Amino acid sequence: MSQKTRFTKSALAVAVAIVSTQAWSAGFQLNEFSSSGLGRAYSGEGAIADDAGNVSRNPALITLFDRPTFSGGAVYVNPDVSISGTSPSGQSVDAGNIAPNAWVPNIHFVAPINEQFGWGASLTSNYGLATEFSDNYAAGSMGGKTDLTTANMNLSGAYRLSNSWSFGLGFNAVYAKAKLERYAGDLGLLTAAQLRARPDFATNQNLQALAGYAGSLSNDTQIARLKGDAWGFGWNAGILYEIDKNNRYALTYRSEVKVKFDDGDYRSSLTNNPLINAALTANGLPYGTGGATIGGSLDLNLPEMWEVSGYNRVAPQWAVHYSLTYTSWSQFQELKATGNDGQTLFQKEENFKDAYRIALGTTYYMDDAWTLRAGIAYDDSPVPASHRSISIPDQDRLWLSTGATYAFNKDASVDVGVSYMHGQKVKFTEGPYTFSSEGKAWLYGANFNYAF
Repeated sequence: MSQKTRFTKSALAVAVAIVSTQAWSAGFQLNEFSSSGLGRAYSGEGAIADDAGNVSRNPALITLFDRPTFSGGAVYVNPDVSISGTSPSGQSVDAGNIAPNAWVPNIHFVAPINEQFGWGASLTSNYGLATEFSDNYAAGSMGGKTDLTTANMNLSGAYRLSNSWSFGLGFNAVYAKAKLERYAGDLGLLTAAQLRARPDFATNQNLQALAGYAGSLSNDTQIARLKGDAWGFGWNAGILYEIDKNNRYALTYRSEVKVKFDDGDYRSSLTNNPLINAALTANGLPYGTGGATIGGSLDLNLPEMWEVSGYNRVAPQWAVHYSLTYTSWSQFQELKATGNDGQTLFQKEENFKDAYRIALGTTYYMDDAWTLRAGIAYDDSPVPASHRSISIPDQDRLWLSTGATYAFNKDASVDVGVSYMHGQKVKFTEGPYTFSSEGKAWLYGANFNYAF
């Protein structure tokens, strides 16, 4: 698997988060759109309507609001992701805290028009990732720095078809901004050693020149830097079925979003000598530009998502809620970036598989002021074991969550939530390196809600 393609996986395959951190759902998906949802592990979100944040998941819930309602807040993500492994050069490739802390804000507003119609708007995020390694990291060609910020702006409307059925439809505009840096690490030394071991090395001047050049690269030589921003557009829809006010079920859909990075900037400190550059790319290094900046483009398809959810108030003070989410990650099969002259800067087969998320939670309505909640969830990773990388060290994850709402009066309230996530330990090979990765995270959220 080539290094010129590998850096794409974290550069633009991570393309959507308001403020991104290590992907704290399967693949590079994010769930952190409300603090009340955080407290129940985002179980039953399509069928619950306890604050305006739920409408970003299912626009049909707009019909359950009888006055304009606002919700705004943020989730603070505190991850702990470590990498350990070995390099054939003998240099250490251990790294800790590769995922930075971050805030993920959210804003929602819902406004009923009459008993049948209403509209809503939100600013949230559905995807994201960020990982950081030092510039002189031995496996810098695999890690380096990846940073992405995005915003998902949603405008939606809903119509009540009958006492039992409601339907909602939304439009999504996604803005993505990405920046990626990769460094040579010890890959130059390893490449030089491989070339010198070839039987024809003594008689092949091109191999000798390439080995000499590769061996001269220092760990902090920047072999690739890519940045760009782009817009993508999609839609979402939801159906809500109410048996009565205490029992509701929902089916929601979020479409694929195609993000086209047509005006990205790419540069590499690797030589732009045509002969050496051809040999470098043939041996798995990125396309060299001699430090010059050139244009690049890449198309990224963010997958569609289906969710079935339910809410049942089984007793005056108790409710249970649950969700099954299915994400069509198999739509994410390949990444290919090209230069303005049509040259391939990198190309990589991703071969993601479809994945699911299952969540179960409960809510306790203690009194008019206090509501308590808890939840558990499991995220299935869509990344095949053969395609894991340290820039996306994805793994199956277990969520444990709890939270509360305090109502100051009938108009104003505050939600708080906390989740602990733990990922399974995974081992994988990437290029010449062998890695082990294990991650966990604490998430803390708070939202203020107000009904006008």
